[in-house]
Amino acid sequence: MPEAANDIPIYKQICTYFENEIRSGSLQTGARLPTERELASRLCVNRSTVTVAYDELRALGLIESRQGSGTRVCGLLWETKPVKQPRWQRHARKPMFDAVAPIRSRIHQSLGRKDVIQMVRGELSPDLMPLDLLQNASQKVNCESPFSYFEDFRGDIRLRSTLSRFLNAHINVKADPDQLMITSGVKHSLSLIARTLLQPGDAIAVEGPSYLYAMQVFAEEGLRMVKLEMDEEGLIPEQLPRLYQQYGVRMVFTNPTYQNPTGTTMPLHRRVKLLEICELLRIPIVEDDPYSLLYFGELPPQVPAIYSLDLSGRYVIYLGTLSKFATAGMRTGFVAGPENIIQRLADARNRTGYSSSHMGERLADAFLNEPGLDQHLELLRKGLGHRREVMLQALQRETTEILERFAPSSAPGGYYIWLRLKNDRMTMPDLNWIEMAMRHGILFYPGSVYGEGGGRLRLTYASVSLEEIEEGIRRLGCLLSEMSVI
Repeated sequence: MPEAANDIPIYKQICTYFENEIRSGSLQTGARLPTERELASRLCVNRSTVTVAYDELRALGLIESRQGSGTRVCGLLWETKPVKQPRWQRHARKPMFDAVAPIRSRIHQSLGRKDVIQMVRGELSPDLMPLDLLQNASQKVNCESPFSYFEDFRGDIRLRSTLSRFLNAHINVKADPDQLMITSGVKHSLSLIARTLLQPGDAIAVEGPSYLYAMQVFAEEGLRMVKLEMDEEGLIPEQLPRLYQQYGVRMVFTNPTYQNPTGTTMPLHRRVKLLEICELLRIPIVEDDPYSLLYFGELPPQVPAIYSLDLSGRYVIYLGTLSKFATAGMRTGFVAGPENIIQRLADARNRTGYSSSHMGERLADAFLNEPGLDQHLELLRKGLGHRREVMLQALQRETTEILERFAPSSAPGGYYIWLRLKNDRMTMPDLNWIEMAMRHGILFYPGSVYGEGGGRLRLTYASVSLEEIEEGIRRLGCLLSEMSVI
């Protein structure tokens, strides 16, 4: 602890010290803090002074106290008990506490290592990208008409018209051009929604585990994430009324088709039930749908988008992206929703000056009109499906005694496989697990990145070659064998 400063209250000095230690990573997730009595004795202060300091740290979301386990650095950002009064400290614009930042930072530092097989990237490998179609499309981009700051803030009308036809033909999602807005991807879409339709301190229900948890968009905006538990059929809608009563949930976020990271697809009866509950409670749904085109059977998933079930056209905002079937660097996403909501989001985008590239919009329009697009989608589905099957066979061969898969075996699609350790006693802190994995030459995202406890991991087969899949799973098997004898 630093020496006392006369003009700063002691409780504030204690709070600042631990806040800096946690944010810097010196105190990592799960680290135990001294008891209030122990710290008060060590610092020769009244115990109530330490109590006030710890209360402030809890209000900031940095620590948590549980019966029998003491006070520890928070490991997850899910809300665990209703808030009776506003936690204004958490709404202040200051560096956000990110419990898994050290893990993500360590992984990102290693993405360029040639000796590590990286099963983390949520993007297509170059051989699966439609580079020839993009090359053809780029030659058809119209640069004769000028590019202006003062274009329609919803995005290029030609792209919105093309996208409207594409969604209707391929996903049976019906949205007029005036009900569509072009964005720079799903994260941009979520940021606009959070800033425009919600307020700091609002509670939002997010399925867990979820990639939305990993994005940190919501936490940056001061929103409270309430966990909607999942099973093999996706989120469980019947939880929502209780969570609404406890936390005052203002919005629901879901990725119901080939969910990231679990791969689950919510069946029709749950989609209908979720929509019914949200209509009753008068809270909107944001449906993130980046993977529904990437099914591996002969037919697409026989469940409509929740957006398509909303006959009133009032309760669902639908998000999508071209990145998952084109190329990640294209940075072209979209929002579909009620026309008045789209206009509000477009106005907000105008105020922030954060728009998508007009040249990029024209390229996206040309790409979606390429004659070979349907053939590309068919080949992409076959390529991803083959990679998935090779990975599952390798997992069965190398890890079946240690890992089990949490995912449906029917109607597969998307990019990911979600796994968990069969023996909880093998679980270790995720940062240690990642360090150990990199020594074995394999990289994956552990469960804490998605708001789950230890012993979980997500693998992607989309961004790696068949040879890398085989060798990567062999290395994963070696890692798990070493863990089993520690």
